[in-house]
Parts: sequence; structure tokens; C-alpha cells
Amino acid sequence: MIPFRIADHWKAQLPAHTIHVLELYVNSGPAALSTFHLKLLSGDAFGAACYADTENRAAMGVILAMVAADFPTSCYGTKEAVESWSGLLHGQQFSVPHSWAVAVEELRRDGPHFEPQQEPATADKRIN
Repeated sequence: MIPFRIADHWKAQLPAHTIHVLELYVNSGPAALSTFHLKLLSGDAFGAACYADTENRAAMGVILAMVAADFPTSCYGTKEAVESWSGLLHGQQFSVPHSWAVAVEELRRDGPHFEPQQEPATADKRIN
């Protein structure tokens, strides 16, 4: 399995240490989580703010948006979900976030559609 990586468009908005910790978490489970990350992933934003450094406090909204958009839905939301997550690289089952399903449906509906090409009719057909 290919390891989970945070998308480049999020990376420019996040502290490097948080990128590393959250990629480790999704891939391998909660062992590397700080109290800040545990509380934030568990849905306790106020508790997370109490443990956040300056960079993470400024990025909390981006972190939450990224988690909701890109993380497997079974790895966040409650303390129990976070603590029981064993990681994608350890065979953890997960459900696809709703945003992924919506994006796929939008691509199917609005994306490029390719029709098989027909050979153009030629006026220069010879009869033998």
C-alpha cells in the first residue's frame, strides 16, 4: 500500500512538524500524537488550543478543514476513534470521506467525456 501523504496545497499552510505527525498518525496510528493533536483529532478544539504552540494555534482551522476533507472518517471525531486507529499501513479499514465521493461524482458528471472516434467518411471510394 502507498503511504498516505498530505496534499501539497495543505502543506504550504501547515507547520512542518504537524505535517510529519499527522502523516505518521494516518499511516501508523496514534503513538506519535502530541496532546494538542490528540485533542484536535478527537473533536476537542478548545482543549487543543490550550496545548497548541503559536504555529499550530494559527493553523487549527486549516488542520480541521484538511482532516475533514482528506482523512479517513474512522480515524477522527472522538477520543476512542483516535486511540483505536491502527493506521493504514497496518491494515486499518476505513471509509471514504464524503468529500471524495462528491468529487468523484462531480468528475463523472462534469469532467471530460470521450466518445469513440468514427472514421471520417471519404468521398473518394473506388468501386472495383
